[in-house]
Amino acid sequence: MSGALLVLMGDQMEIMTNGVFKSAVHRVLSSSERDRISVAVFYIPEPNKEIGPEEALITEERPQAYKKVKDYNDEHWGYYQQGLRAIHIAKV
Repeated sequence: MSGALLVLMGDQMEIMTNGVFKSAVHRVLSSSERDRISVAVFYIPEPNKEIGPEEALITEERPQAYKKVKDYNDEHWGYYQQGLRAIHIAKV
C-alpha cells in the first residue's frame, strides 16, 4: 500500500496491555522494483524495572493473561537470537 505507515507493537506492549495489543513477528518481502524505508525504534525499560499488565486492563471479561516480569529485554534477546519468541515466559 503506497504511503502506508506500519507500526508493530512489541512483546512488552502486549504484556502491559494484558493482550489488548498483540505483538507481531516482523517479516518483510522486499521488491527490487520499489523503494522501501524502515525505521526501527526500541524502548527498553531501565534495568531491574518490572513490567506487567496495567491493572485497569484486568477485568472479569479479560482476566490477567501475563504476570509481572523483570528485565524482559534480556530474555527477549536471548530467545530472539535462537529464532524464537520469549512472550511465553510472561504468560500466567
